[in-house]
Amino acid sequence: MPEQRLSAGKSATGQLVIQASQQSDRVIIEVRDDGNGIDVERVKAKAVAQQLITPEVAESLSDQEIVNLVFEPGFSTADTVSDLSGRGVGMDVVRTAVEQVGGEVSIWSQKGEGTRVTFALPVSMAMTRVMIIKSDEQLFGMPMDMVRETVRLRPEAIHRIRNQPSAELRGELIPLVGLNEVLALDRPQELGEDGESTVIFVRLGQESVGLVVDDVQEVADLLLKPLPGQLGSISAYAGSALLGDGTVLMVLNPRGLF
Repeated sequence: MPEQRLSAGKSATGQLVIQASQQSDRVIIEVRDDGNGIDVERVKAKAVAQQLITPEVAESLSDQEIVNLVFEPGFSTADTVSDLSGRGVGMDVVRTAVEQVGGEVSIWSQKGEGTRVTFALPVSMAMTRVMIIKSDEQLFGMPMDMVRETVRLRPEAIHRIRNQPSAELRGELIPLVGLNEVLALDRPQELGEDGESTVIFVRLGQESVGLVVDDVQEVADLLLKPLPGQLGSISAYAGSALLGDGTVLMVLNPRGLF
């Protein structure tokens, strides 16, 4: 609180600084504050109470090792559960996301001085704007640079041309393909309340295809990671990304779908 900061010889208003720099083949991002820092004794007591470590182990840990306990799954120092804290889903998800893209994260904190979180990320890592879609009760991602338009089509707007479902978009007749069918998922596409189909018109070079899905949810900027090993040879996927709740999102590659 302001009065506590003033009594500690600090300004009444706290500072949150985000700084980025490049070191060799890595981007270093620091997020630091000049707050009260992490109370290692409180972290130690909470970790023991949550049975993450035994009292004997707690006494043998250094202050830095105790600070690192905030990365443990399920750990939280919050006394009550709110929309922002207390659920035990926090820094462990951050560490998992960073490590999945080949990076590292560390925390330094000094009681009474503040806290610094440092991310070391590969320069090759890039953010991808992705539309999150739902089909067969699963979530998938569609790169936004491939999306031409998203519409809901009533049944009478869908025509069959040579046994191929098609729809007109701005004077252009575009074939429609169900995502479940393309991915060999054994379930028909879900329709809206009025029998409408949710269609994403995707660019494929000079042509377009209407991809029918169950629902369109949100657009997010995500870290796209290539699929490892044999999974990397599956042309239907561009890679994977991690959502904020820890869910792994498979990002589609439209060029490899058709």
